[in-house]
Amino acid sequence: MKKQHSHQRIVSSSLKLTLLAAGLFAGQAVLAADDTVIKSNSGLAADVIVNGQPISQNHITLMSANFTPDKAVPGPEAKAAARSELITEELLAQQARKEGLDRKLDVADQIAFQERAILSRAYLEDYFAKNPVTEESIKSAYEWSRANGKIVEYKVRQILLPTAEEARQVIDKLNKGEDFAALATRYTQDPGGQSNGGDLGWFRPDIFVDHGFGDAVVALNKNEYNKTPLRTRFGWHVIKIEDGPRPVKNPQPYDALDDNVKQALRQKTAQVKLENLTAKLSAAAKVTGPGAVAANAKSTR
Repeated sequence: MKKQHSHQRIVSSSLKLTLLAAGLFAGQAVLAADDTVIKSNSGLAADVIVNGQPISQNHITLMSANFTPDKAVPGPEAKAAARSELITEELLAQQARKEGLDRKLDVADQIAFQERAILSRAYLEDYFAKNPVTEESIKSAYEWSRANGKIVEYKVRQILLPTAEEARQVIDKLNKGEDFAALATRYTQDPGGQSNGGDLGWFRPDIFVDHGFGDAVVALNKNEYNKTPLRTRFGWHVIKIEDGPRPVKNPQPYDALDDNVKQALRQKTAQVKLENLTAKLSAAAKVTGPGAVAANAKSTR
């Protein structure tokens, strides 16, 4: 999946390029002769000035990604295409402001939507820069668990489903006594699980990337399954514990772990840190309005 950039375009590229080629804005653009001195509104160095409004060099870089193959450094052609498109966007935006379109409720709402996303992303980047997930802290926690016999595993089956409602339907069937493995073969969206009745084998919660799934495993006893749908980034799960917990024999030291496992531990640690942060902010927040009841119900699940 291509990386999503914060810069979002309302008008399609083809329309903007068509307008530019048609010369509808010919003579309206005023370009700065010296782009090394003038600053943009953000304080960053400006690349061009359009009717007195600067476009930053950073915006050129961001837009250049749309004209550059994945992971390649934008070249002169990509930057030229980006510059041309941004000039067109700026001209259109200036006309919109002249006509008061930025004050229309639906347009102002779209601007607020984008602003919220940008600011929340900026805050998280700043937060993790100040409170980083360090290799040392992850290694220390892992080695403590290893030294104290806390690394355990469970024999698990799961049924992965695309919606909560389908997960509830499967749970209803389990409540009526239907066989878990048979239901997994019939309903799970996990390709491997369709051939083995959802068998995950012996599962280690401590090194799984999603701590919500791992926590749900630890919370269940042998032969139990979750009675409400479990949501993770992968979908909706119904899980059953067939055996365990049992200690992992001679778990590897941290330095010997596979890079993918270390990455999973980093992601899991960051996920926990993020959830703790948002839980703290939510606890201190006052949420009202028509959707508040549903929002509060979700936050307590």
